[in-house]
Formats: sequence, structure tokens, C-alpha cells
Amino acid sequence: MLGKILNTFGTRLISAILNLLIAVVISRFLGPEGKGEQGLIIATIAYVLVFANLMGGGAIVYLTPRFHYAIIIMPAYLWSVVTGVVFFFVLYYFQLVNSQMVLHICLLSIINAFTSINSSMLIGKEKIKASNLIALVQPLFITISLAIFFLVLRQNTIQSYIISLYVAFGVSFAVSLFFLFKFAGVFRLGVISDYVEIIRKMIRYGVLNQLAHIFQLLSFRMSFYWLEMVYSEAEVGIYSNGTSLVESIWLVSRSISMVQYARISNTSDIKYAQKLTINLTLAAIVASFVLLLVLIFLPPQLFVFVYGSGFADVGRVIQSLAPGVLFFNVALIMGHYFSGIGKYHINTIASFAGLIISVVLFYFMIPSMGMIGAGWATSISYVFTSVIVFLFFIRESEFGIKQFFPTKKELQEVVAGTLKQLTKKNSF
Repeated sequence: MLGKILNTFGTRLISAILNLLIAVVISRFLGPEGKGEQGLIIATIAYVLVFANLMGGGAIVYLTPRFHYAIIIMPAYLWSVVTGVVFFFVLYYFQLVNSQMVLHICLLSIINAFTSINSSMLIGKEKIKASNLIALVQPLFITISLAIFFLVLRQNTIQSYIISLYVAFGVSFAVSLFFLFKFAGVFRLGVISDYVEIIRKMIRYGVLNQLAHIFQLLSFRMSFYWLEMVYSEAEVGIYSNGTSLVESIWLVSRSISMVQYARISNTSDIKYAQKLTINLTLAAIVASFVLLLVLIFLPPQLFVFVYGSGFADVGRVIQSLAPGVLFFNVALIMGHYFSGIGKYHINTIASFAGLIISVVLFYFMIPSMGMIGAGWATSISYVFTSVIVFLFFIRESEFGIKQFFPTKKELQEVVAGTLKQLTKKNSF
């Protein structure tokens, strides 16, 4: 299991490094304002995708072994298009982003949703390596395209970023189609009753799985729009860089939770699942604490050197978000325990509560404190969400409070296992 966690972490680490490089390039060539506009664009695409996944994501992973992929793909694709069209009018009406970007955001969201559907079906067929390759294609081609536009063609505009997204998303979609047809077989149409059944199941499982993600994403990224309305895109640019850096700490927890989720889903031993969750939560918190200490004490001059002038306050954003990011490891790991045993509603309750706290705190803290207020409000929301998940876990757990702390033997086993995996050849 440790080997799988390290392997997944390695894949995510490469993507994170590429995304950091993208943030650096955009910050240096477009400045705080351009980085802010880019942050709003990518956050809005994420919002569209989370609604598109109401009939996708985890539901498709679950249904793929049970139905032919052609029966799943048609309603999933259609829902993605409908979601994109609806958001086109929503974004125009509420003017959350530059009106010139609305069409691009919706088209890019649809392309990305198609790729996500294909990738989910590959995961459902246990083609994890293919899915990981698809995930790496996007940041890789964005990086290459931006380098060509900014360094070779000298076209330092947000339009260059948009074109780079089209290139990356298009290539990623093509790669996903290649693997899908390679591993899933010949496309064939089903009868009407098949589509009726699959739509019913996709709605049932998709809605249960996605509600928590919707509330969570609203809590995570609503501050971007609030800052832009009250202050400026420059404020969003600085804040988005700080957010991306500090949230990269979750690479550890997300890598752990993916393997944990698969393990818990395939066991009926609740006591084992709970003990595993406790151990993994503690491991994630310790690892995250060490990494956060490094980030917190980075000097402002370093952020100016990396991102360019105007980004000195990135460190203050990181400091405001750090407590919440640390505690949110609890929600990430213990939340996947509840997903693994089918109790999605607990994550939904916790995420909704966190969203309410976010909205109230944003209302008071952003106008008076700016991006630092947004950071502290988000941090408090993370802690609140984590406490709720933890209380649910305590109520259900068969262990006493002492069991939440690892024994000396368990610590030695973890260290020995980690060193063994790290010294293996081709461990990633």
C-alpha cells in the first residue's frame, strides 16, 4: 500500500511542479493583474466542471465495470454540453468574469469535462497509468505553449494563455480518446431502456458524490470573486499564488486518500478501516506540518524573485491559510473513510457547514482586511469543516482516544517501509 501511495504522490508531484512553473511564468510576464485574471478563469472552469460531474466523476468509475462504456459516455457528454450552455448564460448575467472570456471558459470546460469522463472510465477499468498520463498532458502542454508564446513569439497577453489552454485540453482529450478506444473496445449504441437506467444511476450516484465537492469548491474559491469585486484582479493574483503554494501541501494527503479510498471500499472490516484511517491521518498531519514550516518562513524577497515585482505579500497569504491547510488533512483523510463506506452525506454536511462559515466571514473580513482577511476566513472554514468530520468519526469509531496516537512499533514500521520504497529502483 505504501508503494502505491508513493507512486501516486510522484505523479501528482510532477503535475504540481509544472503548475508552479505555469504560475511563475504567468506572474512574471503578465504581472499581478494578469495572474488575477488567469486565476479567475481557471477557478470558473473548475466550478463548471464540478457541476458537469453531477453525472460523472466517481459515479462513472463505479458504473464502468457494470455497463458498456458507450451507454455511459453519451448521456455524460450530453450533460457536460448542457452544463456548459447553462453556465454561459449564468456567467453573462452575473458578470463574475470578463464578458470576453465567458465563451472561452464554457468551451474549455466542455472539452475538459469530456476528458474527465474518458479518464474516469479508464480508472473504472483499472487503467491507472493511462489516466495518470492524461492528467500530466495538460500542465505539460500548457507549459510548452506558454513558453512559445511568451519567450519566442513575445505575445505576453492573457489571450496567449487561453490559446495554450485550448492546445493542452485538446491534446489531453485526444489522448484520452486513444486510450479509451484501446482499452474499452468497439463503440456500440444501446437500447432506450439502457440509457434510461444509466441516467437514473448516474444522477443517483453522481449527486451524492458531488454535493460535498460543490460546497467544498465554493468555500475554496469564492474568495477569488469577492476579492475581485471589492479590490482588484491584482489582489486576486497575489492571493491565488499564495493559495496554490500552500494547497500544494495536500499532495501528501490526496495521494494517501486515493489509495486509502480504494482499500476501504474493498474491505468489510470496519475496525481495520478505522485504524488505517487514524494512522494515515496522523502521518498526513506530521508530513504537512514539516512542509508548512518551510513555506511559512520563506522571505518576501524570494516571492518577488520568483514571481516578479508586486508579489511580496504571497508569504502573508500563506501564513493566513497555513493553520486551516494543516487541519484540513483531517477532513481529507477521514472524509475518504466515510466515502469508502458509502456515507457520502457526512462529507456533504461538513462541507456545507464550512461554506456557510466562509460566506459569513468573507462578508466581514474581506472588505476590512483584503486578501489576508480572505486567507484567515478560509482557514477558519477549513478548521470548522475538519472538526465536524472528526466528531462524526469519533462518534462512529470503535477506538478510544489513545488509539489516535501511533505506537513506537507503528512509527518504526512506517519509517522502515518508507525507506524501503524510496530506495527501490523505479519506485515512481
